[in-house]
Amino acid sequence: MQVDQEMLFEIILASNYLDIKPLLDVGCKTVANMIKGKSPEEIRKTFNITNDFTPEEEEQIRRENEWAEDR
Repeated sequence: MQVDQEMLFEIILASNYLDIKPLLDVGCKTVANMIKGKSPEEIRKTFNITNDFTPEEEEQIRRENEWAEDR
């Protein structure tokens, strides 16, 4: 789906509200592809997300989710 981020998220919200599953699936897959293979820092930059975790909290989360890391 080739739209800007704001429009993409509006489409996802609207398709969910209107129960248009195929459109919701395409929108969510588009976001998943935007995230795939990126580090947390790259994802934050892509979606303009502020990191409010302390370094200690980040390390704890990393340890708890170690199973999900690609090796």
